[in-house]
Amino acid sequence: MKSLNPDVIRAITPIFMASVGASIGIAVLVTPNISDAKWSAGLGLAGTAIAGAAGLAQSSKNEQDFSVKGDHLQVKTPGSKPADEH
Repeated sequence: MKSLNPDVIRAITPIFMASVGASIGIAVLVTPNISDAKWSAGLGLAGTAIAGAAGLAQSSKNEQDFSVKGDHLQVKTPGSKPADEH
């Protein structure tokens, strides 16, 4: 078995959450004689799990690096323009 490094865990977590959400949704749909409140709550929970998985599946490669310099605070990010010094 592969080593569970942070990248593998980051990749598996959304798949696991989406699977749990899909399982809950299917269980709610195939359960006979379920009340409207339980049906609504079950599908809401399933939708929340799937939406959470979609949020976690977003790429984190767009994170910007920054640096701090000297006595006067100066923050630089790759996409920002240099600020005027006073």
